[in-house]
Amino acid sequence: MPDFNDTALETQLRRFLYIGKEKPEYQPGNWFVHHYYQAKNVPSFHELAANPLKHDTIISSIMEAQNKQLVQNPETLIFALAVCAQQEKHEALRTKAYDAVKEICKSPDHFILFNKFCSLINKTKSTPKNGWGHGWRRAVKSWYLSKSPMELAKIVTQTKGRYGWKHKDIIKLAHVPATHEDKKIVFRYILQGMKKMKEENVRKPQSNLSEVGGQLLVYFESIENVKHCEDEVRCAAYVDSLQLSLDHIPGHMLKSEEIWNVLVMSMSLTDILRNLQRIHNMDFLNPNGTMVAKVLDSINEQNVTAEKIHPAVFLVAVKNYENSGKPLSFEKRKVKEQAKRPLPPPPKPNKKIVDALNKMLNFSFSIVQPTNVHYMITINMNKTMLDSGCWQCSNVNAAEAGCLIALSLLRAEKNVTVAIFTNNGIQCVDIDMNLTLAQMMRKLEPTSVDAIDLSKPMQWAAQKKKSIDVFINIVDQICQKSDSSEEGIKSYRAKMNLPNAKLVNCAMCASSTYDKEAYDKNILSICGFDEKVPKIIEAFARSYF
Repeated sequence: MPDFNDTALETQLRRFLYIGKEKPEYQPGNWFVHHYYQAKNVPSFHELAANPLKHDTIISSIMEAQNKQLVQNPETLIFALAVCAQQEKHEALRTKAYDAVKEICKSPDHFILFNKFCSLINKTKSTPKNGWGHGWRRAVKSWYLSKSPMELAKIVTQTKGRYGWKHKDIIKLAHVPATHEDKKIVFRYILQGMKKMKEENVRKPQSNLSEVGGQLLVYFESIENVKHCEDEVRCAAYVDSLQLSLDHIPGHMLKSEEIWNVLVMSMSLTDILRNLQRIHNMDFLNPNGTMVAKVLDSINEQNVTAEKIHPAVFLVAVKNYENSGKPLSFEKRKVKEQAKRPLPPPPKPNKKIVDALNKMLNFSFSIVQPTNVHYMITINMNKTMLDSGCWQCSNVNAAEAGCLIALSLLRAEKNVTVAIFTNNGIQCVDIDMNLTLAQMMRKLEPTSVDAIDLSKPMQWAAQKKKSIDVFINIVDQICQKSDSSEEGIKSYRAKMNLPNAKLVNCAMCASSTYDKEAYDKNILSICGFDEKVPKIIEAFARSYF
């Protein structure tokens, strides 16, 4: 198995990039709400920054993580770059971080987030700062000026602002100059608005306006027409002709069926899955609706393959759709319970869409990429696993999540051993890789287990002399007193002479595990479940962190 020859600090750095923490524990959820993105949470970055020999390592780790395309929360990459850009130990590292902005922050959302992170880090320093340094301004200018005038026009009209920041704010603070006459038109639109931009252009002879400048004026005029249009059909025509996205649509048109009919035609399948419940709640997916056929046309094998959508995405999407949306947070449940008038129930799920999603769920197993390592996955199939929803994804029960991970591996890999926990240890199960998820659930019969020993899979593999690279234990929760998995994997490594054998403990129904004095770099804990978990496991199995 491949393994990186690095220091503990570099391992912690890569862990943060992939799982948002420097300790080996992944928790799904909103990482902004849970304050993951704070400079004090990444001490490894500050220690590595103090060593000039490690500067290239930090930036290359961020770049490599992005290129490998297994980072499920790219905000970690943006935050890591912002920390490097705002640290005060070495100017050379700051320069390298700012030089990497165009590569890491390609999308407008990520670029705005980078500036937000830099501002927040600046304000939380021991000596808070509000100004923008030369390097920061240079990076911002380079990002804006590297875009063509029309490209920049589309960016600022689609993503006017994010995360409480606007392009207008960033351009003003960085003093970005317009180096070309066409770009001056775009900058006037951003900073002054349509009315003043037109007044400024009236003062100048039209003969001085380039062809691109004329196209920009027509484009901005059309965008303003969309923003203020009250006629649904006319607005939909603008959206279609300009190939606008959901971000362009003004608030008063977001409940228009005409608009959504056009948007669905140009949306990616990933975006359709993300907005499926929203469209359904507006009753656009009733059996007699015209939009049903358009959504069904998008849910096809070609789109699944092109967008490389993992089975976990379809499982979460279909379960949420069948249950009328994502589970409500505690705050939203409280508001709903205290409401004077109960909310009307959403329309029933459309059976054709449910069937199409289940069909693509089964197909998507065929596009999972192999890692070419040996796995052993052991699942607890007791009553709690079958009856309890996963933490942060309660519409999916814990047994379903475990079976999905197992079936993904069976379809993609050549060497996978599947077992279930029993009172006597474990029991291996012969699974046909061509089974559907529902068939596999029936194959793994429920078992009554009093107490689980997480070291049993390693003991069994050592006894049978089986070479396993990655052990995966899927249970409802892990208790500190009875957890002997770390001792089990260490014993297995010694007996089989496999020093890099890995262990993944998934506590599907638990919000957290327990703290340790020291962490084994080849042991990963996962709490709960979401559509990102299988990709996290894949990155860990490939020794990316």
